[in-house]
Amino acid sequence: MHDLLRLTAGAPDPRLRVQQAYAHAALGQLPQALAAAGAALAAPPADLWALDLLGNVFTLCHRPDEAYAAFDRARKLAPDRPDVLFNFAAAAAFMGFTDQAESAYDRVIRAAPDHTEAWLNRSQLRWQTSGHNHVPELRAALGAVPLPWQREVQLRYALGKELEDLGEYDEAFASLSRGAAVRRAHMRYAVAEDVAAMERIAATHDARWCAPAREPHERGGAVFILGLPRSGSTLLERMLGRHSQVQSLGELPYFGQALVGTFRERAGRMPAGKEELIDLSAELDPGAIGDAYLSALAPLRDARPRFVDKLPINFLYAGLIARALPGATLVHIRRRPIDLCFAIFKTLFRDAYPFSYDLAELGAYHRAYRALMDHWRAALGDRLVEIDYEDLVGDPRAAMEMLMPRLGLALEDACLSPEKDRSAVMTASAAQVRQPIHSASVGSAARYAAHLEPLRAALGE
Repeated sequence: MHDLLRLTAGAPDPRLRVQQAYAHAALGQLPQALAAAGAALAAPPADLWALDLLGNVFTLCHRPDEAYAAFDRARKLAPDRPDVLFNFAAAAAFMGFTDQAESAYDRVIRAAPDHTEAWLNRSQLRWQTSGHNHVPELRAALGAVPLPWQREVQLRYALGKELEDLGEYDEAFASLSRGAAVRRAHMRYAVAEDVAAMERIAATHDARWCAPAREPHERGGAVFILGLPRSGSTLLERMLGRHSQVQSLGELPYFGQALVGTFRERAGRMPAGKEELIDLSAELDPGAIGDAYLSALAPLRDARPRFVDKLPINFLYAGLIARALPGATLVHIRRRPIDLCFAIFKTLFRDAYPFSYDLAELGAYHRAYRALMDHWRAALGDRLVEIDYEDLVGDPRAAMEMLMPRLGLALEDACLSPEKDRSAVMTASAAQVRQPIHSASVGSAARYAAHLEPLRAALGE
């Protein structure tokens, strides 16, 4: 990758500029990636390969509008190519163009029936009904021939989702649990290691250590939404993003990257493992971590004074965030454990959350997460703001009237209509958050009560 950057430096050819942009984006170097992409667009590439790669560059750079435009141009050059259509469909879904996305996924599946990620994504686009669903086709695809395990997993999650939409909860659970079991069987993971890591974080970062390293005015602007996936973090982000003074930036990996980068600068190498990173994180310069984080996201910022970073897993770094960015506000969104955990279980994550494919492991992880959040609550005091998903959807105005003053902002009525936000959503909640606020998901795990005893036992309920 670094050799490619050296060879393409200063290259006038837009194809080489696109290659350079992709290399920077893959390394997380957003300013350089966007500069190279901009240079490529000065003499816009007209060939399929460059346009498709440019769409991937903008996706990696959290620029879904530009990604959609590039993939759309590529689609017009190759309207029957399944890979090109798939990228266009994914970009259209992020943008909320559901009909375009569904039509493109249909064409992918007709041309390449073994493209099972297209089957899964299509199932997630909308609520399936008795008159409009793909259950027969999904069952036929699963029963046709022995499948590679990755394809089986995607088809089983797609079938489970559609069966749930149709109210066939026992059959839905059977499909989801089989898909999860197959995925788990092809993964090396030990939840005990994550539990031990969270216990080590709490032991290393106590209340005294978490005190701000600088005056708050030096690090204002950031709002971190913390918790677990499927807790309502995207809904809350969309509500905050409707405020005139708040910019939503989505799920950013930059704080964890800033921590590892600062470790590497000090030690001259990467950390040997989680334990070393946790232990030495307490000795690193928090200001350097904060500076690296803010520099990484600077290309994404606009003039609004506050911004939201909603990567849920940042709950692991809550104490370090409080120390490195004293002006930041940390918002922990909670959800009833049984509902939250089952919502995680029935979501197929691409490369994250390995604890989510076994109910007992999921419950064990949640208990450790809950213990760490108890620690942060005691250590951070009023630096940590907490809000319950059930309150947010049950009485949105009351919940936001409680939250907004903690951010130094007055509630604006627009915050109560997140479904009117037409900006892109690049998370698993892309379809749901375009609906008006509702409480239909509260208590949703009760439909599967007969199957969730291992989860309840692990949660201690």
